[in-house]
Amino acid sequence: MRRRRKGAALAGRGDTAVTRERILEVAREQFATNTYRASSMREIAAELGIAKPSLYHHFSSKAAILEQLVAAPIDALGAAVDAAAAEPDSDEARRRLLRDCIAAMVTHQDVMRLLLRDASIYNDDSTRIVGTVVGTVDRAVAILAGPDADWRRRLRAAQAFAAATDPVGHFSDAPGEEFREALYQGAAALLDLD
Repeated sequence: MRRRRKGAALAGRGDTAVTRERILEVAREQFATNTYRASSMREIAAELGIAKPSLYHHFSSKAAILEQLVAAPIDALGAAVDAAAAEPDSDEARRRLLRDCIAAMVTHQDVMRLLLRDASIYNDDSTRIVGTVVGTVDRAVAILAGPDADWRRRLRAAQAFAAATDPVGHFSDAPGEEFREALYQGAAALLDLD
């Protein structure tokens, strides 16, 4: 009965944006708890207290939900790379890139944890999302390496980017600003910045 009341309240609002946000929230929780692959549209609808066809009214597939979930952090990472690429000073570009990528990752930590820790996300349905992420990471590493970098500098740049971003999936209890600064300091040390 409780689920019906939730669904009735959800359907009764008439606010599509709020409904979509609630669906995304429940889906993120389901994906985090059960993995992306093990979660189903039926389970998401049941948790919301709505019929499965009602869920399809908002999202055409589970992949569409995932794409919407990761859109904001991927856009933020892309914007960070674009801003750093426009920076004329290469050391300042590296600093800015690290700080802005870390900020994007930490701001969207719950969603980024899915991308970093749930291998089931990487399947045929998510090819476009993964391609965007890989392209963004490649551009970031190129900026961190600098122009005409040899393989050692590219390696160090890849290590620095990983040091700045990968721990986000492991430390949900770290205090925000202190965590950001620790991530930055570790990555900057690999690049001999600061």
